[in-house]
Amino acid sequence: MAKNIIQHWDTDFLNKSPIFSDLKLLLQDVNWADWPGCSGLMALIKSPVTLASGLPLDMKPQDDSLPFPEMGYEERIFKTGIISTREQSWHDLFNAFIWILFPQTKILLNELHRQELHKQPGKKRTRTRDAITHLDESGIIIASTETELLQSLKAHQWQQAFVKNRPCWLTGVQQSTGAFVFGHGMYEKAFKPFIGFTGKAYCLTVPEDFFSLAKMEQYKVLDGLLRDDIKKHNRLTDSHFLSPLPILGVPGWYSANKDPEFYNNKDYFRPKRVK
Repeated sequence: MAKNIIQHWDTDFLNKSPIFSDLKLLLQDVNWADWPGCSGLMALIKSPVTLASGLPLDMKPQDDSLPFPEMGYEERIFKTGIISTREQSWHDLFNAFIWILFPQTKILLNELHRQELHKQPGKKRTRTRDAITHLDESGIIIASTETELLQSLKAHQWQQAFVKNRPCWLTGVQQSTGAFVFGHGMYEKAFKPFIGFTGKAYCLTVPEDFFSLAKMEQYKVLDGLLRDDIKKHNRLTDSHFLSPLPILGVPGWYSANKDPEFYNNKDYFRPKRVK
Protein backbone atom coordinates (compact mmCIF):
# COMPACT_ATOMS: atom_id res chain seq x y z
CA MET A 1 0.00 0.00 0.00
CA ALA A 2 1.21 3.49 -0.80
CA LYS A 3 2.97 5.30 2.04
CA ASN A 4 0.63 8.30 2.00
CA ILE A 5 -2.35 5.99 2.69
CA ILE A 6 -0.54 4.40 5.61
CA GLN A 7 0.29 7.78 7.14
CA HIS A 8 -3.23 9.23 7.20
CA TRP A 9 -6.06 8.13 9.48
CA ASP A 10 -9.44 7.41 7.89
CA THR A 11 -12.36 7.52 10.34
CA ASP A 12 -14.51 5.71 7.76
CA PHE A 13 -12.13 2.80 7.08
CA LEU A 14 -14.54 0.16 8.38
CA ASN A 15 -16.95 1.01 5.55
CA LYS A 16 -14.41 0.60 2.76
CA SER A 17 -15.23 -3.07 2.19
CA PRO A 18 -17.52 -5.83 3.52
CA ILE A 19 -14.28 -7.62 4.39
CA PHE A 20 -14.08 -5.29 7.42
CA SER A 21 -17.49 -6.36 8.76
CA ASP A 22 -16.09 -8.42 11.65
CA LEU A 23 -13.82 -5.54 12.69
CA LYS A 24 -16.96 -3.42 13.07
CA LEU A 25 -18.05 -5.81 15.81
CA LEU A 26 -14.62 -5.75 17.44
CA LEU A 27 -14.60 -1.94 17.44
CA GLN A 28 -18.28 -1.28 18.12
CA ASP A 29 -17.54 0.37 21.48
CA VAL A 30 -14.81 2.72 20.22
CA ASN A 31 -14.92 5.88 18.18
CA TRP A 32 -11.37 6.78 17.24
CA ALA A 33 -10.97 10.22 15.68
CA ASP A 34 -7.28 9.48 15.05
CA TRP A 35 -4.77 6.66 15.34
CA PRO A 36 -5.47 4.83 18.64
CA GLY A 37 -1.82 4.31 19.55
CA CYS A 38 -0.58 1.33 21.55
CA SER A 39 -2.61 2.33 24.61
CA GLY A 40 -5.83 2.35 22.58
CA LEU A 41 -5.05 -1.06 21.10
CA MET A 42 -4.16 -2.56 24.47
CA ALA A 43 -7.49 -1.32 25.83
CA LEU A 44 -9.23 -3.70 23.38
CA ILE A 45 -7.68 -6.72 25.12
CA LYS A 46 -10.26 -7.76 27.69
CA SER A 47 -8.29 -10.61 29.28
CA PRO A 48 -4.48 -10.76 29.80
CA VAL A 49 -2.61 -12.62 27.07
CA THR A 50 0.37 -14.72 28.20
CA LEU A 51 3.01 -15.67 25.63
CA ALA A 52 4.74 -19.06 25.37
CA SER A 53 7.64 -17.58 27.34
CA GLY A 54 5.26 -16.86 30.24
CA LEU A 55 5.43 -13.09 29.74
CA PRO A 56 2.35 -10.90 29.30
CA LEU A 57 1.72 -9.45 25.87
CA ASP A 58 2.37 -5.73 25.48
CA MET A 59 2.55 -3.28 22.57
CA LYS A 60 5.14 -0.53 22.41
CA PRO A 61 5.64 2.19 19.79
CA GLN A 62 8.27 1.33 17.21
CA ASP A 63 10.27 4.52 17.65
CA ASP A 64 13.36 5.71 19.50
CA SER A 65 11.73 4.74 22.81
CA LEU A 66 11.39 1.05 21.85
CA PRO A 67 13.14 -1.16 24.44
CA PHE A 68 15.66 -3.77 23.28
CA PRO A 69 16.16 -2.27 19.79
CA GLU A 70 18.93 -4.77 19.08
CA MET A 71 16.42 -7.65 19.05
CA GLY A 72 14.57 -8.86 15.98
CA TYR A 73 10.78 -8.56 15.86
CA GLU A 74 9.88 -12.18 16.73
CA GLU A 75 12.72 -12.53 19.25
CA ARG A 76 11.55 -9.38 21.05
CA ILE A 77 8.01 -10.71 21.31
CA PHE A 78 9.13 -14.02 22.79
CA LYS A 79 11.80 -12.73 25.17
CA THR A 80 10.13 -9.53 26.36
CA GLY A 81 6.45 -9.82 25.43
CA ILE A 82 6.67 -6.63 23.39
CA ILE A 83 5.05 -6.29 19.97
CA SER A 84 6.78 -3.33 18.34
CA THR A 85 4.03 -1.33 16.62
CA ARG A 86 4.22 1.62 14.25
CA GLU A 87 1.45 3.79 15.61
CA GLN A 88 0.53 5.39 12.27
CA SER A 89 0.56 2.28 10.12
CA TRP A 90 -2.45 0.40 8.77
CA HIS A 91 -0.32 -2.71 8.45
CA ASP A 92 0.60 -2.69 12.14
CA LEU A 93 -2.90 -1.67 13.21
CA PHE A 94 -4.38 -4.69 11.45
CA ASN A 95 -1.68 -6.92 12.91
CA ALA A 96 -2.76 -5.75 16.37
CA PHE A 97 -6.37 -6.64 15.57
CA ILE A 98 -5.31 -10.18 14.62
CA TRP A 99 -3.42 -10.52 17.91
CA ILE A 100 -6.65 -9.52 19.67
CA LEU A 101 -8.87 -11.89 17.67
CA PHE A 102 -6.46 -14.86 17.44
CA PRO A 103 -4.13 -14.56 20.46
CA GLN A 104 -3.49 -18.29 20.97
CA THR A 105 -2.63 -18.91 17.33
CA LYS A 106 -0.38 -15.84 17.15
CA ILE A 107 1.41 -17.03 20.30
CA LEU A 108 2.01 -20.40 18.65
CA LEU A 109 3.33 -18.78 15.46
CA ASN A 110 5.74 -16.68 17.50
CA GLU A 111 6.98 -19.82 19.27
CA LEU A 112 7.43 -21.59 15.91
CA HIS A 113 9.39 -18.60 14.59
CA ARG A 114 11.64 -18.77 17.66
CA GLN A 115 12.29 -22.47 17.13
CA GLU A 116 13.18 -21.93 13.48
CA LEU A 117 15.47 -19.00 14.31
CA HIS A 118 17.45 -21.38 16.53
CA LYS A 119 17.83 -23.73 13.58
CA GLN A 120 18.74 -21.02 11.09
CA PRO A 121 19.56 -17.57 12.51
CA GLY A 122 19.47 -14.49 10.32
CA LYS A 123 17.15 -13.11 7.70
CA LYS A 124 17.07 -16.18 5.44
CA ARG A 125 13.92 -18.09 6.32
CA THR A 126 13.41 -21.83 6.55
CA ARG A 127 10.47 -23.44 4.72
CA THR A 128 8.55 -23.43 7.99
CA ARG A 129 9.14 -19.72 8.52
CA ASP A 130 8.01 -19.10 4.93
CA ALA A 131 4.78 -20.97 5.64
CA ILE A 132 4.24 -19.10 8.92
CA THR A 133 4.78 -15.80 7.12
CA HIS A 134 2.34 -16.72 4.35
CA LEU A 135 -0.34 -17.47 6.93
CA ASP A 136 0.52 -14.41 9.02
CA GLU A 137 0.40 -12.00 6.07
CA SER A 138 -2.10 -13.56 3.65
CA GLY A 139 -4.03 -16.23 5.55
CA ILE A 140 -7.80 -16.61 5.33
CA ILE A 141 -9.26 -19.27 7.61
CA ILE A 142 -12.09 -21.11 5.87
CA ALA A 143 -14.14 -22.65 8.66
CA SER A 144 -16.75 -25.18 7.60
CA THR A 145 -18.84 -28.08 8.79
CA GLU A 146 -18.82 -29.35 5.17
CA THR A 147 -15.68 -31.34 4.39
CA GLU A 148 -16.71 -31.71 0.75
CA LEU A 149 -16.96 -27.94 0.34
CA LEU A 150 -13.45 -27.53 1.77
CA GLN A 151 -12.20 -30.17 -0.63
CA SER A 152 -13.78 -28.37 -3.58
CA LEU A 153 -12.01 -25.15 -2.56
CA LYS A 154 -8.63 -26.87 -2.37
CA ALA A 155 -9.32 -28.47 -5.76
CA HIS A 156 -10.15 -25.03 -7.26
CA GLN A 157 -13.68 -26.15 -8.08
CA TRP A 158 -14.87 -22.58 -7.79
CA GLN A 159 -18.36 -23.04 -9.23
CA GLN A 160 -19.03 -25.85 -6.78
CA ALA A 161 -17.61 -24.00 -3.79
CA PHE A 162 -18.91 -20.48 -4.42
CA VAL A 163 -21.95 -20.74 -6.73
CA LYS A 164 -23.69 -24.04 -6.04
CA ASN A 165 -22.93 -23.76 -2.33
CA ARG A 166 -23.45 -20.00 -2.02
CA PRO A 167 -26.15 -20.25 0.72
CA CYS A 168 -23.65 -22.09 2.90
CA TRP A 169 -21.51 -18.92 3.11
CA LEU A 170 -24.20 -16.39 3.97
CA THR A 171 -25.32 -15.60 7.50
CA GLY A 172 -28.52 -17.44 8.35
CA VAL A 173 -29.89 -20.86 9.22
CA GLN A 174 -28.19 -22.46 6.22
CA GLN A 175 -24.72 -21.14 6.97
CA SER A 176 -22.14 -23.88 7.32
CA THR A 177 -19.04 -22.10 6.01
CA GLY A 178 -17.34 -18.81 6.76
CA ALA A 179 -14.18 -16.89 5.86
CA PHE A 180 -12.13 -15.26 8.63
CA VAL A 181 -9.23 -12.93 7.90
CA PHE A 182 -6.04 -14.01 9.64
CA GLY A 183 -3.39 -12.39 7.46
CA HIS A 184 -3.23 -8.71 8.38
CA GLY A 185 -1.93 -7.90 4.90
CA MET A 186 -5.32 -8.94 3.53
CA TYR A 187 -7.06 -6.19 5.48
CA GLU A 188 -4.59 -3.70 4.11
CA LYS A 189 -5.29 -4.73 0.52
CA ALA A 190 -9.05 -4.64 1.15
CA PHE A 191 -8.91 -0.82 1.09
CA LYS A 192 -8.68 -1.04 -2.70
CA PRO A 193 -9.86 -4.51 -3.78
CA PHE A 194 -8.85 -5.57 -7.28
CA ILE A 195 -9.36 -8.53 -9.57
CA GLY A 196 -6.38 -10.68 -8.75
CA PHE A 197 -6.65 -10.09 -4.98
CA THR A 198 -5.63 -13.51 -3.66
CA GLY A 199 -4.93 -14.94 -0.22
CA LYS A 200 -3.84 -18.24 1.29
CA ALA A 201 -6.70 -20.44 2.49
CA TYR A 202 -6.30 -22.54 5.62
CA CYS A 203 -9.25 -24.94 5.52
CA LEU A 204 -10.52 -26.06 8.91
CA THR A 205 -13.43 -28.27 9.89
CA VAL A 206 -15.52 -26.86 12.75
CA PRO A 207 -18.27 -28.37 14.97
CA GLU A 208 -21.85 -28.48 13.73
CA ASP A 209 -22.99 -25.80 16.18
CA PHE A 210 -20.19 -23.36 15.32
CA PHE A 211 -22.28 -20.94 13.24
CA SER A 212 -24.98 -20.73 15.90
CA LEU A 213 -22.49 -18.86 18.10
CA ALA A 214 -22.21 -15.08 18.20
CA LYS A 215 -19.46 -13.82 15.89
CA MET A 216 -16.92 -12.87 18.57
CA GLU A 217 -17.51 -16.23 20.27
CA GLN A 218 -16.80 -17.89 16.91
CA TYR A 219 -13.40 -16.19 16.92
CA LYS A 220 -12.60 -17.53 20.39
CA VAL A 221 -13.51 -21.08 19.38
CA LEU A 222 -11.77 -20.79 16.02
CA ASP A 223 -8.58 -19.50 17.63
CA GLY A 224 -8.32 -22.61 19.81
CA LEU A 225 -9.20 -24.98 16.96
CA LEU A 226 -6.67 -23.36 14.63
CA ARG A 227 -3.88 -23.43 17.20
CA ASP A 228 -4.54 -27.09 17.99
CA ASP A 229 -4.79 -28.08 14.31
CA ILE A 230 -1.45 -26.46 13.48
CA LYS A 231 0.25 -28.17 16.43
CA LYS A 232 -1.33 -31.60 16.06
CA HIS A 233 -0.76 -31.97 12.34
CA ASN A 234 2.40 -29.87 11.87
CA ARG A 235 0.56 -27.92 9.20
CA LEU A 236 3.26 -25.32 8.70
CA THR A 237 6.35 -27.39 8.00
CA ASP A 238 5.98 -25.89 4.50
CA SER A 239 3.30 -24.00 2.55
CA HIS A 240 1.72 -27.12 1.03
CA PHE A 241 -1.39 -27.05 3.25
CA LEU A 242 -2.23 -23.47 2.29
CA SER A 243 -4.09 -23.06 -0.99
CA PRO A 244 -4.77 -20.04 -3.23
CA LEU A 245 -8.03 -18.24 -2.53
CA PRO A 246 -9.48 -15.57 -4.86
CA ILE A 247 -10.61 -13.22 -2.09
CA LEU A 248 -13.28 -11.43 -4.11
CA GLY A 249 -15.00 -14.75 -4.77
CA VAL A 250 -16.01 -15.17 -1.13
CA PRO A 251 -19.81 -14.66 -1.04
CA GLY A 252 -20.70 -11.49 0.82
CA TRP A 253 -17.25 -9.94 0.42
CA TYR A 254 -17.70 -8.37 -3.04
CA SER A 255 -20.94 -7.19 -4.60
CA ALA A 256 -20.08 -8.32 -8.14
CA ASN A 257 -19.91 -11.97 -7.11
CA LYS A 258 -23.70 -12.08 -6.75
CA ASP A 259 -23.65 -12.74 -10.51
CA PRO A 260 -22.54 -16.33 -11.25
CA GLU A 261 -20.83 -15.04 -14.40
CA PHE A 262 -18.27 -13.34 -12.16
CA TYR A 263 -16.69 -16.73 -11.50
CA ASN A 264 -16.10 -17.46 -15.20
CA ASN A 265 -12.99 -15.27 -15.25
CA LYS A 266 -10.39 -18.03 -15.47
CA ASP A 267 -7.54 -15.54 -15.18
CA TYR A 268 -8.73 -14.95 -11.62
CA PHE A 269 -10.52 -18.20 -10.78
CA ARG A 270 -7.80 -20.41 -12.12
CA PRO A 271 -8.14 -24.18 -12.43
CA LYS A 272 -5.81 -26.27 -10.35
CA ARG A 273 -2.55 -27.12 -12.05
CA VAL A 274 -2.11 -30.72 -13.05
CA LYS A 275 1.28 -31.97 -11.85
